[in-house]
Amino acid sequence: MVREVLCDSGSLISLTSSCLDNALYFFAENAGLKFVIPPSVEYETVKRPMEGNIRKHLFSAIRIKDAIEDGVVVVVDAKVENEGKRIMDSANNMFYIKGKPIRLIQFGESEMLALAHELGVGTILLDERTARLLIEAPFRLKEHLEKEFNVNVMVNKNAYRELASRISSLSVIRSSELIMLAYEKGYFRNFVNLQEEALEAALYKMKFAGCAISFDEISQYMYKVG
Repeated sequence: MVREVLCDSGSLISLTSSCLDNALYFFAENAGLKFVIPPSVEYETVKRPMEGNIRKHLFSAIRIKDAIEDGVVVVVDAKVENEGKRIMDSANNMFYIKGKPIRLIQFGESEMLALAHELGVGTILLDERTARLLIEAPFRLKEHLEKEFNVNVMVNKNAYRELASRISSLSVIRSSELIMLAYEKGYFRNFVNLQEEALEAALYKMKFAGCAISFDEISQYMYKVG
């Protein structure tokens, strides 16, 4: 049975900017994975750069468009506007500082979460830190905000429960973790005796392309591999 992975803009850009989008093809061919995106992600990663000739992101846009045309990345246009707004309202009214709500996500992110809920997709390829913490560890996000602003953050429990009912069952994987998994499945075998070196270089390339992975995480994983 084909499994679906929902992707955000940042994860696709990290992969294509690092010339590692072939990993999507690798998993599609070897594991039957289908990578799904909502129209907003297609617009952000493909249409806007190509129509506006945004040269910084043009090469990534072409590579993502190619993956869409090859059927490896699939655009799904579900009617999730209302659900997206509910998720966004819950997320952006969950934490308060001095009586004012903290805006955590925008509609594009909430639309992606709504699409996951609508399609029953259990896994999201997501690099953006705030959205990841909202799913995986919302109270760790609260602690982070308290340290950042040096103030107590209040929790709207109704908003928290509303959001948790929609997204807490999701599993998140970063684009860097996708490449680590690809390594374990033989993606780098063509490098023969340089597979570990190629993996390490790929992870650093992704970090400098914007993927949220720390130097310590790279070192720890490479130590594990070694």
